[in-house]
Amino acid sequence: MAKKKTARKQAVKKATKRVARKAAPRKAAKTAAKTVARRRPLTVDQAIIAVLIGSMLANDHVAPDESERAHHITWSMRRFRRRSGEAVGRLIENVRQRIATDGVGPVVQEAARVLPSAMRAPVLAVAADLVLVDGRLQRQERQFLSELARQLKVPPALSLQILKVISVKNAL
Repeated sequence: MAKKKTARKQAVKKATKRVARKAAPRKAAKTAAKTVARRRPLTVDQAIIAVLIGSMLANDHVAPDESERAHHITWSMRRFRRRSGEAVGRLIENVRQRIATDGVGPVVQEAARVLPSAMRAPVLAVAADLVLVDGRLQRQERQFLSELARQLKVPPALSLQILKVISVKNAL
C-alpha cells in the first residue's frame, strides 16, 4: 500500500510539474500545507485544476502528451490566461498537495460538488480532451470519465456526445 501511495504521489508531482512552470516559493508551499490541514473547501479554480490532475492520473500513468496538453489547456482557459505563472503554480501546488494527502477520488468528488452547474459540461469536455489526447480511451480512463460525468450530474446523452466529439477532434 505504501508503494502505491508513493507511486501516486510521484505521478501527481510529475503531472503537475510541466503545468506549474514557475516553482512556488517555500513560503507558499508551507501556506498551502496549512490550508490543506484546515480543510477549506475547494475554490472553483482549484476544482478545475483538481479535475485536470485527476484526468491525467486516471490510468495511474501520466503520458508526456497528457502533461503537455494539460499545460496548454490551463493557459488557454480565460480563467487562468491573465494570471501570473507564480499564481497558477501556487494554485496547482495547493491542489497537488491536497490530492497527495486525500487521494484523487475524494478531491475530484469535492471538485464536482463545488463547480457551478453551468461549468460542469465544459469541465467534463476538458477532462475528456485531456484523457483522449493519445487518441485511445483505456478502461480506467473510461471508468474515470463515466464516474466524473455522474458526479458532475451531466446527462448521459450529453456526456456521450462530448466523448464522441472529443474523440473525433483528437483523431487528427
